[in-house]
This record gives sequence, structure tokens and C-alpha cells, in this order.
Amino acid sequence: MLSLVLLTVLAAGGLAVALGSHRPDAPARDGGVRRVARRTARWRAAGVVVGLVVGLEVLTSGTLGRGVLLAAPVCALCVLAGILAGELAGPAVAGRTRQAALEVRRVRDYLPPALSRTVALLAALLLGLLAVTSATASADDIGRAGRSLAYRCGADLAGAVGPWPGAFYSAPLVAVLAVGLLGACLTLRQVVRRPRTGTAADALLDDDAVRRRSAAAVTGACGVLVAVPLAGVALTTAAALLSVDCRAGWQSAAAIALLGLVPALLAVLGWCASAVLAPGGRPARTPLAAR
Repeated sequence: MLSLVLLTVLAAGGLAVALGSHRPDAPARDGGVRRVARRTARWRAAGVVVGLVVGLEVLTSGTLGRGVLLAAPVCALCVLAGILAGELAGPAVAGRTRQAALEVRRVRDYLPPALSRTVALLAALLLGLLAVTSATASADDIGRAGRSLAYRCGADLAGAVGPWPGAFYSAPLVAVLAVGLLGACLTLRQVVRRPRTGTAADALLDDDAVRRRSAAAVTGACGVLVAVPLAGVALTTAAALLSVDCRAGWQSAAAIALLGLVPALLAVLGWCASAVLAPGGRPARTPLAAR
């Protein structure tokens, strides 16, 4: 359900971006920069639309909850692919005369600091939680490994609860996360390495604004990539722990903490969705070469 709600929100936002992509978010005083802003916005919107189609297909075709878990991350992968395509789709520089500027562009100069730190924290939480649930998982009643949590309370009481996010769920999810994070690194590298558009001071500032817009969209897509499955894993883990008949006090506390994490994740998802669909921000007035 969480994945379906998020995909619906992204669908509406993607349509809005597609319809409004002829107007770049930041003012661009140079024609070349305007073209780059339009191109990246359109490819980003295309990534959102394709991601929705693919994500809905994954959502409806996955078995035993895998589709629900992987739908939003797969959608995020398509968004990242759209952003990368927009950065790569520029025409080659023509002619023999070239101009070069001495400057150092770094990825961290374009990333939104607060959102980047939040996404990194969520990724660490997700990987840590998956490591714990995978290590404690057992086979379900028909032998599917890593899908239930077995427990024993004394000599006479034993059982198993599920679904439990063991290897049955964590293995495909970690594979998608690895592809997504690698794609994000490649996309950010291309955002930084893309040749400058324009040489005037105003054009350079606008070009930086376009790069920041793309970097914010990449960060937001990574947020969707990790926050949605983290919410799903947290809910599933909490439900399983609360189903244990003789659970320990720390298990109840862990379940309550995981349930309390979900509202915060919903707020982060809204933040990430806005970064994907309407990233922006005023360009800094200090040239990168002077940093």
C-alpha cells in the first residue's frame, strides 16, 4: 500500500514536471543553459513516467510480498536512469576552437547537505536492519529459507512467525540497492563532469543551478530507493516480533521503535519526492574555482 501511494504521488508529479519542463526552475540567462535545463527536466520526467510503469508492473507481479517491497526501489532506478540520460544527452562540442576554465568541481559542492545526510543515515539503518533479520531468519513451513522467525520458550512452547525479512526478501532487495547506489554514483559523476555551458559569469552560475537541480533529484531518488523498503521492513519486523507468544521485553521495545520510525519515514519520503519532482535552490554566488 505504501508503494502504491508513493507511485501515485510520483505519477502526478511526473506529469506536472513533464508539462512544465519548458520552464526551468532556476532563471537561466544563457540560451545554452536553458536548453540544458529543459533537456535534463524532460529526461527526468521521462524517468519518473517509465519508473511508474515498471514499478506498477513489479508491484502486481511479485510473489509473497516481494513485488510490494521492490516496486518503489525499481521506480527509483528508472528515475536515476532518466537523470543520467539527461546529463549524457547533450550534443558533442563542435569545432576546433575550445575554451577551458581552471576550476575544481566536486560532487559535494552540488549535493543538498541535509537531505544527503538523511538518506545516508536511512541507508545505513536499512542495511543494518536487513543484516539482523537475515541472520535470525529461518525457513517457513514449506521450506523457503529466510522467510520466518523461529522461537522457543522453554521445553514445551515453540513456533515460528512470518513473514520475516530474511534472505528470501533481503537478497533481491540488496541487489537492487547495490545497482541503485552504483547508478547514483555514476550519475553524480556525470553531473560534475558534464562540460560547462556558456562562459559568462551569469551563465556559469545558472549552469551550477542546473547541476544542483540534478544532484538534488539523484539524492531524492536514492531516498525513495531506501526509505520505502525501510518502512516495509520495519513494519514487517515489528508485526512479527509482536506475534511472538513469549517475546522478551527488548523485542517489544524494538517493535515499538520500528513502528515509531514509520511516520518519520513518510515525512522523509515527501521530502525526497519534492527533490525528484521539483528540485531547485538558488545558486551560490561564489564561483567554484574560488572555493
